Amino acid sequence: MKKILAVVLSVAALASTTSALASTYSDVPENAWYTGYVNKISELKGFAGYEDNTFRPDNQITQEEFVKTVVALTVGEQPEATGENTEPKRSWKNCWDSWAQPYLNKAMEMGLITEEDTDFRYNGLPCTRGNMAKIATRAFEYLKEEDIADTSTYAAKLKDYSDIPDKFKSYVLQAYGKGIISGYEDGTFRSDGILTRAEASSVLVRLIDKAERPNADETLYDYFGRKVTWTEPLRTDVPEQYQVSIADHKVLSQANYNESVQLGGTPSDYPLNRSKAMMFEDLVLQSIRYDGDTITLTIPDYLPESQRWVISLGYWETDKDYDMTNVKHIKISEPGEYSFSGVKLMGGVIMTVKPQNSDSFTSLIEVTYQKPLSLERLDKPEVSFNNMHTNFEWVQGQGYKDYIKDFDGEIAYPVEW
Repeated sequence: MKKILAVVLSVAALASTTSALASTYSDVPENAWYTGYVNKISELKGFAGYEDNTFRPDNQITQEEFVKTVVALTVGEQPEATGENTEPKRSWKNCWDSWAQPYLNKAMEMGLITEEDTDFRYNGLPCTRGNMAKIATRAFEYLKEEDIADTSTYAAKLKDYSDIPDKFKSYVLQAYGKGIISGYEDGTFRSDGILTRAEASSVLVRLIDKAERPNADETLYDYFGRKVTWTEPLRTDVPEQYQVSIADHKVLSQANYNESVQLGGTPSDYPLNRSKAMMFEDLVLQSIRYDGDTITLTIPDYLPESQRWVISLGYWETDKDYDMTNVKHIKISEPGEYSFSGVKLMGGVIMTVKPQNSDSFTSLIEVTYQKPLSLERLDKPEVSFNNMHTNFEWVQGQGYKDYIKDFDGEIAYPVEW
């Protein structure tokens, strides 16, 4: 970050006496969405205006223009002013206009482009969004800005991710994840699209100035090697109704959680709030089947990484009631489909969700065939929820809402999802 700040200051100093402001361009409206970006890129001498006092915001930007601007902004100087890097590099000789030669050579030295980037063998091609993402991400590396460790969240957000050429995918995810190049309102990225000078101005300003990136003022938290916001889904590979965020953990407020983080706290120390935890547990409840001497149940793979399943099952393989020396205790902690045969007497099934680093919980559901204190056998099994003051007769396949829809009694902590 210090290096980026130094670059911004040096470029700003260089530009302060020579660049026009957007307000002086005849074709940049004061209230246009891009006016602030054009102002800033002009101050940084990233893009210059034209002699007729226009900026031409809707013009496409070429590959050479984009590379030149990235080099100038990240290096903090104009390579042609040094008289260096004017001789064309190897196989690209005679492929570039003379004005661009110093910048493209410098870009190769910096690792922004390589011999394998064959698109840059041709003069004047418009710079695609895919190439912009590639060059911007390599600029991050040059500036020692840390990569996003896990970009799977962003891949899931882009509806056309599978259509992005493989050579651009990793770069697109980094640039998109960092907020350098945003997607479109329809959820696509369009890596083959061409940015205008106005759009490229926003990309370049965000590249250099983190404060200009979307959600730059929103705190990012470390979550198993990737950065997430307070309300960002922790898993996007599950149905939307089962997505949870840090905000869905049982913490008093974001401010309280921020204090916890300063002391080393993580989401793995906190249980999910009751409605979210019970939403998952209810799926297990509805999956339980007890037919003949076989019991089956399904544990869904929907939990965020901060949480774990704690499922307990007890039964007897003998008809002798309540000989505790013969009871079978089963512990289940991983998602999957489970089946147990030879079940002569069921004791019960307890399902709950707990944090990885704690035994605390907010919700617990139990199906039982016995009265816990007396061990008296029930005529019919019951289901209980730890937020209610009553038990219900258990019916295979039913969920929480099925039990409470006709219940007129008191519910200590009403659940809605």
